[in-house]
Amino acid sequence: MTSRLQEAEALVWHRLAPLGQSQSFRRHSSIYTPAQPAQTIYLLASGQVGLHLASREGRLLTVRVVEQGQTFGLSAIERDVAYDTFAEALTPVRALAVPRAEALRVMATDGDLVAAMLELLGQQRLLVSRRIEEVAFKSVPARLASVLLEMSETQPLAAPQPARLPRRTHQQLADMINAYRETVTKVINQFRDARLLDVDSSGITLLNPSRLRELAQS
Repeated sequence: MTSRLQEAEALVWHRLAPLGQSQSFRRHSSIYTPAQPAQTIYLLASGQVGLHLASREGRLLTVRVVEQGQTFGLSAIERDVAYDTFAEALTPVRALAVPRAEALRVMATDGDLVAAMLELLGQQRLLVSRRIEEVAFKSVPARLASVLLEMSETQPLAAPQPARLPRRTHQQLADMINAYRETVTKVINQFRDARLLDVDSSGITLLNPSRLRELAQS
């Protein structure tokens, strides 16, 4: 994650966390769907949340995995809209739920908070647009390379090199690029054989990000 987005997340948490009520969700439970009016902003205190779109085939396309310390449900800052994704608890989750009315009340007198939330909402919309475009026009290796690079950008700026990625199953990666798990496993093995990444039981390490960027743009 870029420093600008990290600063935006930190500011939103600082301003909104005191207004939130703690809520817990079981693994695989739904937090919200696109059928629901967007009335709550969520600050993820622990666990992982998948934000999904439904593909034409009825499969879910994961556009983002929200990590601890990040914000989701930002459609709530807009007027009279529904959520733009499905939000699913990928693990047991605890989140701070901030009512839309409370967030808007604070935003009315806090220009910095408005700017931060618009920054995060814009990033979310960019990810959705990018994921749809990639699924439509890019090969599976290019889509996987792009997702792996995006995941590396969520790590702290001081993280050691080479980049160590948050743990994801092959099925989760497949859901993020609208591919079959077996295909993702095959491509990961190809990347490993080419020394683009290394995989062990705890996660993935990117060994050659520059080559992955070339693949992502192909």
